[in-house]
Amino acid sequence: MSKQYVPDLASLQLLGELNYRRVCKLMRGHEEQGAWHFSIHSAGDQESRLCLTLGQESRFTSEVTLIFGPATQNKVLFKTKLSMTVRLYHDVGIAEITDGHRQYRGTYPYPNDDMLHRDEKFRLNQQLADLLELCLKHGHRLHEAPLFQFA
Repeated sequence: MSKQYVPDLASLQLLGELNYRRVCKLMRGHEEQGAWHFSIHSAGDQESRLCLTLGQESRFTSEVTLIFGPATQNKVLFKTKLSMTVRLYHDVGIAEITDGHRQYRGTYPYPNDDMLHRDEKFRLNQQLADLLELCLKHGHRLHEAPLFQFA
């Protein structure tokens, strides 16, 4: 008999806090813009693009659409572009993936009709963390940065 899955809320919250910090680092110095574009070079001279686009905003939350994919269009039989909606909670400093209409539950029964993992919410937020870290370590901004001015 299998044990019931219990989500690790402390790890999920920590991941959300770190993702919030990563998104803020990518936007730093360009907060007034509505979109942030990055180029990421990886092994084999392949270039990928990461785009963050600001959506709905309110006093305590913002929605950002993240699109990640290859810089050139490859002729493959499967979809190579990844898109996700990230909700930023400014009052608590947490970022989490939503689908734009609903939030993911902390746990799902397995098997289920949508074939979601038991820990789907954690896995999606970990994927977001991996993409943001990749951009922070190996990416560069595609637009000119404003000139630094002394106070």
